[in-house]
Amino acid sequence: MFQRKTVLSSLFLFCFNFLLLAQSGPLDKIDIDDLKRNLTFISSDELQGRKLGTEVDGLDICADFLAENAKRIGLKPAVENYFQPVNILGTKPQQNNFIEIQNRKGKSVFRTNSLVALNSSSESSEFETDKLVFVGFGDEITDDIEEKVVVLAQGNAESFLKDEFYRWDRRLEQNKIADISEKKPKAILIVANPNDKENKTYNQINTWFKRERFSLASEAPNNALSVVLTKADFADKLLGAKGSFKKYLTEVATGKKTELPDIRKTLKVKIEKQTNFFESKNVIGVVEGSDPILKNEYVVFMAHYDHLGVGKDGDVYNGADDNGSGTVALQEVAEAFMSLDKKPKRSIVFLWVTCEELGHFGSGFYCDNPVFPLEKTVAAINLDMVGRVYNGPQDDVWKDSPKKVKDFDGLYTLTNDVWPELANISAAKCKELGLVPDTSLPKNPFLRASDHYNFHKNGVPILNYATGYHADYHKVGDEVSKINFEKIKRVADLCFLVGLEVANKNHIEFLKEQNVKNEVGTDL
Repeated sequence: MFQRKTVLSSLFLFCFNFLLLAQSGPLDKIDIDDLKRNLTFISSDELQGRKLGTEVDGLDICADFLAENAKRIGLKPAVENYFQPVNILGTKPQQNNFIEIQNRKGKSVFRTNSLVALNSSSESSEFETDKLVFVGFGDEITDDIEEKVVVLAQGNAESFLKDEFYRWDRRLEQNKIADISEKKPKAILIVANPNDKENKTYNQINTWFKRERFSLASEAPNNALSVVLTKADFADKLLGAKGSFKKYLTEVATGKKTELPDIRKTLKVKIEKQTNFFESKNVIGVVEGSDPILKNEYVVFMAHYDHLGVGKDGDVYNGADDNGSGTVALQEVAEAFMSLDKKPKRSIVFLWVTCEELGHFGSGFYCDNPVFPLEKTVAAINLDMVGRVYNGPQDDVWKDSPKKVKDFDGLYTLTNDVWPELANISAAKCKELGLVPDTSLPKNPFLRASDHYNFHKNGVPILNYATGYHADYHKVGDEVSKINFEKIKRVADLCFLVGLEVANKNHIEFLKEQNVKNEVGTDL
């Protein structure tokens, strides 16, 4: 019995070594010197942090660099010149926006510039009306509110009574706005909690929304419902006395009968926005499959190539790890596949996407306008930060995160449930390479945390590789000097082996349909 086990073990080792030898050729194409050379350029100050709209268009320079390398490697252009245009709209509120309350004689009794436009419409808005209705916290509306301005309080009765004025519950407010919007009001005015005497919540939201906000130009909502946040003094003026809004909310929250005064006032609102149009691009190349039928199915490798640009002090956020590491890793994986004498049965797509940091726009545009059918895409493998190794106590800034940066052998692997076999293939290839996969990341929020989400919500099997958050995440210290290129090579080797097996499987059957509900349409 012992002798038989020894023979079987020897046979296994022979087969394993044979497979490694057979694959060593393409894996040798994944070259550390190439990784260093490419990443040193991509993460240089010359590219100004690869953000949309910088004075020097480093994002476009990077796209050109990726396309040139795709051509050198021999990837087939999936679109003209490898570029899929992605048009982005930037919207920024102006300083002269206001809400004004006028009495029946048209005299102004209150005017404030303290308002935040919460919706993402690219258009300016101006209206005047005397049709106003208070709806408490906006959770139970029985009145007819069509074509009326609806005034409601932030939060709910429970948070109000507990004095949780500091907390902005994004999902709660989104849901209220969505429900109210279905009743076709003219506008929605959310009033900050009157218990918040220092206006901390309002100031926080105002800081978020006064910056330029971005959306896909093809999806930018026009003529959208105006949704505005303002301070409690506005509601007091509408109701006629200081503290009257708090008194009203207390009665609503405790279930007492509420009687509002007859509001004989007119509301005038002006919201002007500055809009800027930006042209960006995804870079897409393909290794065409060798099987006459299966070549019409696709394995997509993906990485975002943008980052955060330049800080107010002039420091450049070079983003060597985030996500220069994933960007250059895909170049080497592509070269490995192109080196194969016989290409895989399925086609391998290499997709470098733009504007992940602004809202996953590049991957979102691709999934809305797929170059290769999503229903024929058997896997989308996303690399986002794969170049760092735990570097001692400084990285413990993320000690409470489930995604703290791994040691040299560790790697986060995240999959959805569309095709469970994908996780098994990944785990087996990790074992071959001595990598230790960590599958513990909670799917909420990490399925939404990068570009793989847009494929996930379209029912595509996804696999995300990452080495984790380090002390320089989204900081100017994310420099090429701190990258572990041996780790990037190990991840790139893994991608090649996983992609090769997936692309050569004779039959793939998805076991689960995914029903992913999009979040309600607001920028909150």
